[in-house]
Amino acid sequence: MSDTDNSTEQLLEFAENLILQKTETYCSELQRRILSTALQGERKTYDQIADECGYSPKYVKQDVAPKLWHLLSQALDKKVSKSNVRFILAQEMRSATQAASTPTPIQPSPAIVEPPLLDATGLSGKIKILLVDDQPQNLRLLTDVLEEQRYEVLQALNGEVALQAVALDQPQLVLLDIQMPEMDGYTVCQKLKANPSTQYIPVIFISALDESWDKVKAFSAGGVDYITKPFKVVEVLARVENQLKIQQLQQALRTQNAQLQQANLELQRLAALDDLTQAANRRRFDAYLLTSWQAAIQGQYSLTLMLCQLDHFNVYSTGGQSQPGDQCLYDIAQSIKQAIQGPNDLVCRYGTFTFAIVLPQQTTTQTEPLAQQLLTQIEQLAMGSPPITLSIGLAAIQPTAELGIEAFIEACDRNLQQARSDGGNRVVTHDVLSTYGGAEF
Repeated sequence: MSDTDNSTEQLLEFAENLILQKTETYCSELQRRILSTALQGERKTYDQIADECGYSPKYVKQDVAPKLWHLLSQALDKKVSKSNVRFILAQEMRSATQAASTPTPIQPSPAIVEPPLLDATGLSGKIKILLVDDQPQNLRLLTDVLEEQRYEVLQALNGEVALQAVALDQPQLVLLDIQMPEMDGYTVCQKLKANPSTQYIPVIFISALDESWDKVKAFSAGGVDYITKPFKVVEVLARVENQLKIQQLQQALRTQNAQLQQANLELQRLAALDDLTQAANRRRFDAYLLTSWQAAIQGQYSLTLMLCQLDHFNVYSTGGQSQPGDQCLYDIAQSIKQAIQGPNDLVCRYGTFTFAIVLPQQTTTQTEPLAQQLLTQIEQLAMGSPPITLSIGLAAIQPTAELGIEAFIEACDRNLQQARSDGGNRVVTHDVLSTYGGAEF
Protein backbone atom coordinates (compact mmCIF):
# COMPACT_ATOMS: atom_id res chain seq x y z
CA MET A 1 0.00 0.00 0.00
CA SER A 2 1.43 3.37 -0.99
CA ASP A 3 1.25 6.60 1.00
CA THR A 4 -1.55 7.84 -1.22
CA ASP A 5 -3.65 4.73 -0.44
CA ASN A 6 -3.90 5.83 3.16
CA SER A 7 -6.71 8.35 3.26
CA THR A 8 -6.41 11.43 5.40
CA GLU A 9 -9.18 10.21 7.69
CA GLN A 10 -7.47 6.84 8.23
CA LEU A 11 -4.16 8.48 9.03
CA LEU A 12 -5.87 10.99 11.32
CA GLU A 13 -7.67 8.22 13.22
CA PHE A 14 -4.46 6.19 13.44
CA ALA A 15 -2.56 9.20 14.82
CA GLU A 16 -5.23 9.96 17.45
CA ASN A 17 -5.31 6.34 18.64
CA LEU A 18 -1.52 6.21 18.74
CA ILE A 19 -1.31 9.38 20.84
CA LEU A 20 -3.96 8.05 23.21
CA GLN A 21 -2.22 4.66 23.60
CA LYS A 22 1.26 6.07 24.09
CA THR A 23 0.57 9.26 26.06
CA GLU A 24 -2.98 8.80 27.40
CA THR A 25 -3.86 12.18 25.88
CA TYR A 26 -6.83 13.07 23.69
CA CYS A 27 -6.33 15.43 20.75
CA SER A 28 -8.36 18.65 20.84
CA GLU A 29 -10.55 19.66 17.92
CA LEU A 30 -8.05 22.40 17.00
CA GLN A 31 -5.18 19.93 17.06
CA ARG A 32 -7.20 17.61 14.82
CA ARG A 33 -7.68 20.53 12.40
CA ILE A 34 -3.96 21.32 12.35
CA LEU A 35 -3.08 17.65 11.82
CA SER A 36 -5.73 17.21 9.13
CA THR A 37 -4.40 20.27 7.26
CA ALA A 38 -0.87 18.91 7.40
CA LEU A 39 -1.94 15.43 6.24
CA GLN A 40 -3.80 16.91 3.27
CA GLY A 41 -0.67 18.84 2.27
CA GLU A 42 -2.38 22.22 2.42
CA ARG A 43 0.02 25.19 2.54
CA LYS A 44 -1.82 27.00 5.30
CA THR A 45 -0.03 28.94 8.00
CA TYR A 46 -0.96 28.77 11.66
CA ASP A 47 -2.31 32.31 11.35
CA GLN A 48 -4.74 31.17 8.65
CA ILE A 49 -5.88 28.14 10.66
CA ALA A 50 -6.36 30.31 13.76
CA ASP A 51 -8.43 32.80 11.77
CA GLU A 52 -10.64 30.05 10.30
CA CYS A 53 -11.23 28.45 13.70
CA GLY A 54 -11.67 31.68 15.65
CA TYR A 55 -8.56 31.43 17.81
CA SER A 56 -5.68 33.86 18.28
CA PRO A 57 -2.59 33.16 16.14
CA LYS A 58 -0.33 33.36 19.18
CA TYR A 59 -2.31 30.66 20.98
CA VAL A 60 -2.14 28.34 17.97
CA LYS A 61 1.55 28.90 17.22
CA GLN A 62 2.90 28.93 20.76
CA ASP A 63 0.62 26.44 22.49
CA VAL A 64 -1.62 24.16 20.42
CA ALA A 65 0.65 23.29 17.49
CA PRO A 66 3.85 22.72 19.51
CA LYS A 67 1.97 20.38 21.87
CA LEU A 68 0.59 18.41 18.92
CA TRP A 69 4.01 17.82 17.36
CA HIS A 70 5.47 17.00 20.78
CA LEU A 71 2.77 14.38 21.42
CA LEU A 72 3.31 12.77 18.02
CA SER A 73 7.08 12.77 18.45
CA GLN A 74 6.68 11.19 21.88
CA ALA A 75 4.26 8.55 20.57
CA LEU A 76 6.44 7.63 17.58
CA ASP A 77 9.79 8.13 19.33
CA LYS A 78 11.11 10.27 16.48
CA LYS A 79 11.01 13.91 15.43
CA VAL A 80 7.69 14.72 13.78
CA SER A 81 6.85 18.04 12.13
CA LYS A 82 4.28 19.46 9.75
CA SER A 83 6.51 18.71 6.78
CA ASN A 84 7.08 14.98 7.45
CA VAL A 85 4.01 13.87 9.44
CA ARG A 86 2.13 12.19 6.57
CA PHE A 87 5.15 10.19 5.46
CA ILE A 88 5.98 8.99 8.99
CA LEU A 89 2.38 8.09 9.87
CA ALA A 90 1.98 6.17 6.60
CA GLN A 91 5.13 4.20 7.40
CA GLU A 92 3.93 3.40 10.92
CA MET A 93 0.46 2.47 9.69
CA ARG A 94 1.90 0.03 7.11
CA SER A 95 4.10 -1.56 9.77
CA ALA A 96 1.13 -1.95 12.13
CA THR A 97 -1.03 -3.47 9.37
CA GLN A 98 1.67 -5.97 8.37
CA ALA A 99 2.26 -6.93 12.00
CA ALA A 100 -1.45 -7.61 12.52
CA SER A 101 -1.75 -9.87 9.45
CA THR A 102 1.25 -12.16 10.08
CA PRO A 103 2.00 -14.57 12.95
CA THR A 104 5.72 -13.86 12.89
CA PRO A 105 7.19 -11.81 15.73
CA ILE A 106 6.90 -8.11 15.24
CA GLN A 107 10.18 -6.52 14.18
CA PRO A 108 10.79 -2.91 15.08
CA SER A 109 10.30 -0.67 12.08
CA PRO A 110 13.53 0.96 10.89
CA ALA A 111 14.08 4.55 11.85
CA ILE A 112 13.36 6.92 9.03
CA VAL A 113 16.46 8.78 8.01
CA GLU A 114 15.54 11.88 6.07
CA PRO A 115 18.02 13.19 3.49
CA PRO A 116 20.26 15.93 4.93
CA LEU A 117 19.76 19.47 3.88
CA LEU A 118 22.53 20.95 1.82
CA ASP A 119 23.78 24.45 2.37
CA ALA A 120 25.13 26.67 -0.39
CA THR A 121 28.58 25.05 -0.17
CA GLY A 122 27.20 21.53 -0.52
CA LEU A 123 27.93 20.54 3.10
CA SER A 124 25.38 18.96 5.41
CA GLY A 125 23.73 21.36 7.81
CA LYS A 126 20.86 23.77 8.28
CA ILE A 127 20.46 26.52 5.74
CA LYS A 128 20.34 30.00 7.27
CA ILE A 129 17.95 32.52 5.73
CA LEU A 130 17.87 36.18 6.79
CA LEU A 131 14.48 37.93 6.75
CA VAL A 132 14.57 41.74 6.56
CA ASP A 133 11.27 43.58 7.05
CA ASP A 134 10.17 46.47 9.25
CA GLN A 135 6.77 44.83 9.87
CA PRO A 136 6.96 42.25 12.72
CA GLN A 137 3.86 40.41 11.49
CA ASN A 138 5.53 39.77 8.13
CA LEU A 139 8.61 38.43 9.89
CA ARG A 140 6.51 36.09 12.03
CA LEU A 141 4.57 34.74 9.06
CA LEU A 142 7.64 34.06 6.93
CA THR A 143 9.51 32.63 9.92
CA ASP A 144 6.73 30.08 10.54
CA VAL A 145 6.68 29.09 6.88
CA LEU A 146 10.44 28.65 6.59
CA GLU A 147 10.99 26.96 9.95
CA GLU A 148 8.37 24.38 9.03
CA GLN A 149 10.67 23.50 6.12
CA ARG A 150 13.61 23.15 8.56
CA TYR A 151 15.38 26.33 7.55
CA GLU A 152 17.18 28.30 10.25
CA VAL A 153 15.72 31.80 10.21
CA LEU A 154 17.46 35.05 11.21
CA GLN A 155 15.45 38.28 11.53
CA ALA A 156 16.20 41.98 11.08
CA LEU A 157 13.74 44.88 11.42
CA ASN A 158 15.81 47.38 9.39
CA GLY A 159 18.68 47.63 6.94
CA GLU A 160 21.40 48.53 9.42
CA VAL A 161 20.58 45.55 11.64
CA ALA A 162 20.51 43.34 8.55
CA LEU A 163 24.04 44.32 7.55
CA GLN A 164 25.28 43.73 11.10
CA ALA A 165 23.57 40.32 11.17
CA VAL A 166 25.22 39.29 7.89
CA ALA A 167 28.62 40.34 9.21
CA LEU A 168 28.19 38.26 12.38
CA ASP A 169 26.51 35.14 10.95
CA GLN A 170 26.45 34.96 7.17
CA PRO A 171 23.27 33.44 5.76
CA GLN A 172 22.90 31.46 2.54
CA LEU A 173 19.96 33.60 1.36
CA VAL A 174 18.34 36.97 2.14
CA LEU A 175 14.63 37.76 1.79
CA LEU A 176 14.53 41.55 1.68
CA ASP A 177 11.71 44.09 1.88
CA ILE A 178 12.13 47.33 -0.08
CA GLN A 179 10.19 49.99 1.81
CA MET A 180 11.94 50.44 5.15
CA PRO A 181 12.85 53.57 7.14
CA GLU A 182 16.39 55.05 7.07
CA MET A 183 17.81 52.47 4.65
CA ASP A 184 15.64 50.91 1.95
CA GLY A 185 16.08 47.43 0.51
CA TYR A 186 17.83 48.65 -2.63
CA THR A 187 20.61 50.22 -0.54
CA VAL A 188 20.98 47.13 1.64
CA CYS A 189 21.36 44.94 -1.44
CA GLN A 190 23.90 47.29 -3.03
CA LYS A 191 26.00 47.25 0.14
CA LEU A 192 25.94 43.45 0.24
CA LYS A 193 27.01 43.23 -3.40
CA ALA A 194 29.78 45.80 -2.91
CA ASN A 195 31.39 43.69 -0.17
CA PRO A 196 33.58 40.86 -1.55
CA SER A 197 32.74 38.64 1.42
CA THR A 198 28.96 38.93 0.88
CA GLN A 199 28.61 39.62 -2.84
CA TYR A 200 27.61 36.05 -3.68
CA ILE A 201 24.72 35.82 -1.16
CA PRO A 202 21.50 35.67 -3.24
CA VAL A 203 18.94 38.36 -2.41
CA ILE A 204 15.23 37.87 -3.11
CA PHE A 205 13.20 41.05 -2.88
CA ILE A 206 9.74 40.65 -1.38
CA SER A 207 7.63 43.79 -1.58
CA ALA A 208 4.18 45.24 -2.10
CA LEU A 209 5.61 47.41 -4.90
CA ASP A 210 4.38 45.89 -8.15
CA GLU A 211 5.43 48.35 -10.85
CA SER A 212 7.83 47.22 -13.56
CA TRP A 213 10.25 49.99 -12.63
CA ASP A 214 10.45 48.72 -9.03
CA LYS A 215 11.39 45.25 -10.25
CA VAL A 216 13.95 46.59 -12.72
CA LYS A 217 15.53 48.65 -9.95
CA ALA A 218 15.64 45.60 -7.67
CA PHE A 219 17.45 43.50 -10.27
CA SER A 220 19.81 46.40 -11.05
CA ALA A 221 20.71 46.58 -7.34
CA GLY A 222 21.79 42.94 -7.44
CA GLY A 223 18.63 41.00 -6.59
CA VAL A 224 18.18 37.53 -8.08
CA ASP A 225 14.37 37.31 -7.77
CA TYR A 226 11.32 39.37 -6.87
CA ILE A 227 8.15 38.30 -5.01
CA THR A 228 5.17 40.63 -4.71
CA LYS A 229 2.96 40.94 -1.64
CA PRO A 230 0.55 39.49 -0.77
CA PHE A 231 2.53 36.36 -1.55
CA LYS A 232 1.57 32.72 -1.78
CA VAL A 233 3.47 30.43 0.57
CA VAL A 234 4.06 27.79 -2.09
CA GLU A 235 5.60 30.43 -4.38
CA VAL A 236 7.94 31.72 -1.68
CA LEU A 237 9.16 28.21 -0.89
CA ALA A 238 9.65 27.34 -4.54
CA ARG A 239 11.65 30.50 -5.26
CA VAL A 240 13.76 30.06 -2.12
CA GLU A 241 14.57 26.46 -3.01
CA ASN A 242 15.38 27.42 -6.60
CA GLN A 243 17.83 30.16 -5.59
CA LEU A 244 19.54 27.91 -3.06
CA LYS A 245 20.08 25.29 -5.76
CA ILE A 246 21.45 27.93 -8.14
CA GLN A 247 23.78 29.25 -5.45
CA GLN A 248 25.06 25.77 -4.71
CA LEU A 249 25.84 25.20 -8.40
CA GLN A 250 27.50 28.61 -8.69
CA GLN A 251 29.64 27.94 -5.62
CA ALA A 252 30.72 24.59 -7.07
CA LEU A 253 31.56 26.35 -10.34
CA ARG A 254 33.61 29.03 -8.54
CA THR A 255 35.52 26.34 -6.66
CA GLN A 256 36.18 24.45 -9.87
CA ASN A 257 37.35 27.62 -11.63
CA ALA A 258 39.74 28.40 -8.78
CA GLN A 259 41.17 24.88 -9.02
CA LEU A 260 41.55 25.22 -12.79
CA GLN A 261 43.29 28.58 -12.41
CA GLN A 262 45.69 27.06 -9.90
CA ALA A 263 46.35 24.14 -12.22
CA ASN A 264 46.89 26.54 -15.12
CA LEU A 265 49.42 28.54 -13.10
CA GLU A 266 51.27 25.35 -12.25
CA LEU A 267 51.31 24.34 -15.92
CA GLN A 268 52.66 27.76 -16.86
CA ARG A 269 55.37 27.41 -14.22
CA LEU A 270 56.34 23.95 -15.48
CA ALA A 271 56.29 25.14 -19.10
CA ALA A 272 58.85 27.82 -18.20
CA LEU A 273 61.29 25.33 -16.61
CA ASP A 274 64.09 23.33 -18.15
CA ASP A 275 63.30 19.67 -17.40
CA LEU A 276 66.88 18.66 -16.65
CA THR A 277 68.22 21.53 -14.54
CA GLN A 278 64.95 22.97 -13.15
CA ALA A 279 66.23 26.44 -14.07
CA ALA A 280 64.12 28.64 -16.32
CA ASN A 281 64.21 27.55 -19.97
CA ARG A 282 65.24 29.49 -23.08
CA ARG A 283 61.66 30.55 -23.85
CA ARG A 284 61.34 32.03 -20.39
CA PHE A 285 64.70 33.81 -20.81
CA ASP A 286 63.66 35.47 -24.07
CA ALA A 287 60.38 36.71 -22.61
CA TYR A 288 61.87 37.90 -19.31
CA LEU A 289 64.82 39.70 -20.87
CA LEU A 290 62.47 41.59 -23.21
CA THR A 291 60.18 42.54 -20.31
CA SER A 292 63.16 43.67 -18.21
CA TRP A 293 64.56 45.65 -21.16
CA GLN A 294 61.28 47.53 -21.67
CA ALA A 295 60.92 48.18 -17.94
CA ALA A 296 64.48 49.55 -17.78
CA ILE A 297 63.76 51.95 -20.66
CA GLN A 298 60.62 53.18 -18.92
CA GLY A 299 62.24 53.39 -15.48
CA GLN A 300 65.60 54.64 -16.78
CA TYR A 301 67.67 52.17 -14.78
CA SER A 302 70.47 49.69 -15.53
CA LEU A 303 70.20 46.11 -16.73
CA THR A 304 72.93 43.45 -16.48
CA LEU A 305 73.26 40.14 -18.32
CA MET A 306 75.67 37.28 -17.57
CA LEU A 307 76.34 34.35 -19.92
CA CYS A 308 78.08 31.49 -18.07
CA GLN A 309 79.53 28.55 -20.04
CA LEU A 310 81.02 25.41 -18.49
CA ASP A 311 84.69 24.70 -19.18
CA HIS A 312 85.89 21.09 -19.66
CA PHE A 313 82.38 19.68 -19.54
CA ASN A 314 83.07 17.42 -22.57
CA VAL A 315 84.68 14.93 -20.18
CA TYR A 316 81.18 13.89 -19.12
CA SER A 317 79.96 13.32 -22.65
CA THR A 318 82.42 10.51 -23.42
CA GLY A 319 81.53 6.87 -22.93
CA GLY A 320 77.92 7.17 -24.09
CA GLN A 321 76.41 7.50 -20.60
CA SER A 322 74.38 10.65 -19.94
CA GLN A 323 73.35 10.15 -16.31
CA PRO A 324 76.57 11.47 -14.68
CA GLY A 325 76.58 14.49 -17.00
CA ASP A 326 72.89 15.20 -16.38
CA GLN A 327 73.39 15.08 -12.62
CA CYS A 328 76.40 17.37 -12.92
CA LEU A 329 74.40 19.92 -14.95
CA TYR A 330 71.62 19.82 -12.37
CA ASP A 331 74.03 20.34 -9.45
CA ILE A 332 75.73 23.28 -11.18
CA ALA A 333 72.37 24.90 -11.98
CA GLN A 334 71.28 24.59 -8.37
CA SER A 335 74.57 26.06 -7.18
CA ILE A 336 74.13 29.07 -9.47
CA LYS A 337 70.51 29.56 -8.32
CA GLN A 338 71.61 29.53 -4.69
CA ALA A 339 74.08 32.32 -5.37
CA ILE A 340 71.60 34.47 -7.32
CA GLN A 341 69.08 35.55 -4.67
CA GLY A 342 67.73 38.90 -5.91
CA PRO A 343 63.90 39.08 -6.02
CA ASN A 344 63.94 40.07 -9.70
CA ASP A 345 66.97 38.02 -10.80
CA LEU A 346 66.46 35.04 -13.10
CA VAL A 347 68.73 32.04 -13.83
CA CYS A 348 68.05 30.30 -17.15
CA ARG A 349 69.49 27.45 -19.17
CA TYR A 350 70.58 29.31 -22.31
CA GLY A 351 72.29 26.47 -24.21
CA THR A 352 73.47 22.92 -23.65
CA PHE A 353 76.36 23.97 -21.39
CA THR A 354 75.50 27.66 -20.97
CA PHE A 355 73.44 29.49 -18.37
CA ALA A 356 72.12 33.05 -18.62
CA ILE A 357 71.48 35.31 -15.63
CA VAL A 358 69.27 38.41 -15.97
CA LEU A 359 69.90 41.05 -13.27
CA PRO A 360 67.52 44.04 -13.52
CA GLN A 361 68.39 47.37 -11.86
CA GLN A 362 72.03 46.33 -11.31
CA THR A 363 75.29 47.75 -12.67
CA THR A 364 78.70 46.25 -13.41
CA THR A 365 80.01 47.44 -10.06
CA GLN A 366 77.26 45.50 -8.28
CA THR A 367 77.38 42.31 -10.36
CA GLU A 368 81.09 41.74 -11.03
CA PRO A 369 81.76 40.57 -7.43
CA LEU A 370 78.83 38.20 -7.83
CA ALA A 371 80.37 36.79 -11.02
CA GLN A 372 83.69 36.22 -9.23
CA GLN A 373 81.79 34.43 -6.45
CA LEU A 374 80.22 32.11 -9.02
CA LEU A 375 83.68 31.20 -10.39
CA THR A 376 84.85 30.22 -6.90
CA GLN A 377 81.64 28.38 -6.06
CA ILE A 378 81.69 26.17 -9.18
CA GLU A 379 85.41 25.46 -8.87
CA GLN A 380 84.91 24.32 -5.28
CA LEU A 381 82.41 21.70 -6.45
CA ALA A 382 85.52 19.84 -7.74
CA MET A 383 83.67 18.02 -10.48
CA GLY A 384 85.57 16.21 -13.24
CA SER A 385 89.21 15.97 -14.19
CA PRO A 386 90.31 18.56 -15.07
CA PRO A 387 87.79 20.30 -12.77
CA ILE A 388 84.78 21.97 -14.38
CA THR A 389 84.97 25.76 -14.23
CA LEU A 390 83.01 28.71 -15.63
CA SER A 391 83.72 31.30 -18.29
CA ILE A 392 81.52 34.34 -17.75
CA GLY A 393 80.73 37.17 -20.12
CA LEU A 394 79.10 40.14 -18.40
CA ALA A 395 77.48 43.19 -19.95
CA ALA A 396 75.60 46.06 -18.31
CA ILE A 397 73.64 48.87 -19.92
CA GLN A 398 71.08 51.56 -19.29
CA PRO A 399 68.79 50.73 -22.20
CA THR A 400 67.31 53.34 -24.53
CA ALA A 401 64.84 53.04 -27.36
CA GLU A 402 67.67 53.63 -29.88
CA LEU A 403 69.70 50.57 -28.86
CA GLY A 404 68.36 47.13 -29.81
CA ILE A 405 68.24 44.24 -27.37
CA GLU A 406 69.98 41.97 -29.91
CA ALA A 407 73.11 44.16 -29.79
CA PHE A 408 73.10 43.87 -26.00
CA ILE A 409 73.01 40.05 -26.13
CA GLU A 410 75.72 39.99 -28.81
CA ALA A 411 78.00 42.19 -26.69
CA CYS A 412 77.57 39.85 -23.71
CA ASP A 413 78.27 36.80 -25.91
CA ARG A 414 81.48 38.43 -27.23
CA ASN A 415 82.62 38.92 -23.65
CA LEU A 416 81.92 35.24 -23.00
CA GLN A 417 83.96 34.14 -26.04
CA GLN A 418 86.81 36.38 -24.90
CA ALA A 419 86.76 34.74 -21.47
CA ARG A 420 86.97 31.29 -23.09
CA SER A 421 89.78 32.40 -25.43
CA ASP A 422 91.76 33.65 -22.45
CA GLY A 423 91.71 30.17 -20.91
CA GLY A 424 88.39 30.08 -19.06
CA ASN A 425 87.63 30.29 -15.35
CA ARG A 426 87.43 34.06 -15.58
CA VAL A 427 85.03 37.01 -16.04
CA VAL A 428 85.24 39.41 -18.97
CA THR A 429 83.28 42.64 -18.59
CA HIS A 430 82.47 45.44 -21.01
CA ASP A 431 79.79 48.04 -20.23
CA VAL A 432 77.53 48.60 -23.19
CA LEU A 433 76.94 52.36 -23.49
CA SER A 434 73.50 53.75 -24.13
CA THR A 435 74.10 54.86 -27.73
CA TYR A 436 75.52 53.13 -30.76
CA GLY A 437 78.09 55.84 -31.16
CA GLY A 438 79.71 55.14 -27.81
CA ALA A 439 79.08 51.42 -27.60
CA GLU A 440 82.08 49.14 -27.21
CA PHE A 441 81.30 45.94 -29.08
